[in-house]
Amino acid sequence: MEIKEVNLAENQDFFEVALRIYKNDPNWVAPLEVEIKSLFDKNKNKLLQNGDYKAWVLYKSNIPVGRIIAFWTEKKSKKRRPYEGGLSFFECINNQEAANLLFGTAIEWLKTQEMQVVDAITVPGENYNYWGVLVEGFVRQGFGMPYNPPYYKKLFEDYGFQNYYEQYSYHVDLTKDFPERHVKFAQHILNSTEYDFKYLDINNPEKFAKDITTIFNDVWSVFHADYVPVEYHEFLKTFEELKPIIKPKYVWLAYHNTHPVGMAICLPDLNQAIKPFKGKLNLFNKIRLIFRLKKISRARLFVTGVNPKYQRTGLIYGIFLKLTDSLKEDKIKELEMSWVGDYNPKVNQLYKHMGNTIKAKTHVTFRYIIDKNIEFKRFENLKEHES
Repeated sequence: MEIKEVNLAENQDFFEVALRIYKNDPNWVAPLEVEIKSLFDKNKNKLLQNGDYKAWVLYKSNIPVGRIIAFWTEKKSKKRRPYEGGLSFFECINNQEAANLLFGTAIEWLKTQEMQVVDAITVPGENYNYWGVLVEGFVRQGFGMPYNPPYYKKLFEDYGFQNYYEQYSYHVDLTKDFPERHVKFAQHILNSTEYDFKYLDINNPEKFAKDITTIFNDVWSVFHADYVPVEYHEFLKTFEELKPIIKPKYVWLAYHNTHPVGMAICLPDLNQAIKPFKGKLNLFNKIRLIFRLKKISRARLFVTGVNPKYQRTGLIYGIFLKLTDSLKEDKIKELEMSWVGDYNPKVNQLYKHMGNTIKAKTHVTFRYIIDKNIEFKRFENLKEHES
């Protein structure tokens, strides 16, 4: 076997690896190549402008059989210790020797970049897309959720990766009525004059991005002990990228005295539309996408959150009712809520008891200790324990 460093913008073998591995897997949907390239384009991803990455393809008898990307960013990797590198878009045949060669090459490079630990699977950005290794629930994933064969868990663990934290996804059956008591409580919140509920104004993306940034940082800065604030321009950029597929009534914000305090951001499950594209978004597929979007029957809840000062008010139920009513109007039959960490018992409990909800999938974020002087510890929400 031979491993080669490649240029993502030019090397098609990197994408060919996945097409070969999942050739006979009906559940797999190829991520859009343009999206992967954009994540690792320093002109488009500002996080990487103060950081770096390398990509490799593994060959066996001149056939691409594995791939991996290693990266680090100043904002995410070097603002705290231990310095954290990341591994992205790993794919490999069921062969430990092949996996070890990919892992070893990537980790050796991260060592030269002063990284002390490495997490997988992650991306140079926020954690709502392409994050974690699937270990339970091998069904078709929602758009942005990673999918892989069951044997990946063993490949990681046999190399020495450990379970850093687990991520749970919940599926909501929208064809069934929610429990009456839940609906009444949510309606009570909506009828209150204390809060305003507004859906996305597609013509005012700047205000949308500003309000989302406020809520996101208000929620996660309190919740996560190692939180690094998200900047306004990051959400504005995401909005512009998603504008062709985003639906205004799939995005709801709650306000108290004009201050944004809660949100739910949902998108149609694009995977239902792009499956035949095999990762290609050429002109022909863009035209096909316009028509295929009309047939989507699933949606994915990417981000939800309520300012900690308002979490005991039941505000989330009002937001959720607004969202699910909008989805039902569009004949959406299933909502995927992904994902919630195992370190977040409150939200897990909330999702489990919303009604018509099942825990459908588990992903794991693995950690490998590069600097052997560092003790492995599972991720904990230290701020949650202290509150």
